[in-house]
Amino acid sequence: MKTKNNLLNLIGQIRIYSLIDLILLLIAIKAGSFQFVGVILLHLGFLLFLEHSHKHKYRNPFPKYLWVFLILGGVFFYKSFFVIGFLIFSFLYTKKNVANLGIYSPIFRGFQNYFLAAGIIGFLNPLSFLAGGLLALRNLAGDFRDVEKDKKEKLKTFPIILGFKKDMKYVYLPSLFVTTLVWWNMSNISVIWLIVVYLIQLGTYNLTPR
Repeated sequence: MKTKNNLLNLIGQIRIYSLIDLILLLIAIKAGSFQFVGVILLHLGFLLFLEHSHKHKYRNPFPKYLWVFLILGGVFFYKSFFVIGFLIFSFLYTKKNVANLGIYSPIFRGFQNYFLAAGIIGFLNPLSFLAGGLLALRNLAGDFRDVEKDKKEKLKTFPIILGFKKDMKYVYLPSLFVTTLVWWNMSNISVIWLIVVYLIQLGTYNLTPR
């Protein structure tokens, strides 16, 4: 049972509900095969580096430097200098537990998505800005969801600075469903796939240890 719980803990940290949303975005912006693989590896490398940096006690550690190999693989396949922007804002996001940086964490996440999209469809393409803006808003919803946990960890996120003391637990999933709906609508794929994606998101959301 312990092994199973450890496995679920690790799977939960990958945040499949968010990963599948990113996959829909890549389909929507018509990413090539190498770009597709590169973005997924970069995303997973960022998540593992985030966990490596924060070392939450309720999350089991991945192999220590696995994130390095994922990032290097992502850079190789992505093949765009825009990866530099992604890496810079990924690093800044991992510092959200540093005083005065937590409030900017949604912006950092937004820029991550912006640079990933911009490397594929161009830095002035409206869809690049849409990808960044929607993720920033969704991450902000995550901050409202995690108020109590973030207060215990002494983070200074936007809702904490505003004086919120209680979690808004049900604000994140609707925001996730909205971004997924936007990417699905742009992808011209069957509504059946949208239903499948929503079911996967609902089924994996609570796997992430919080």
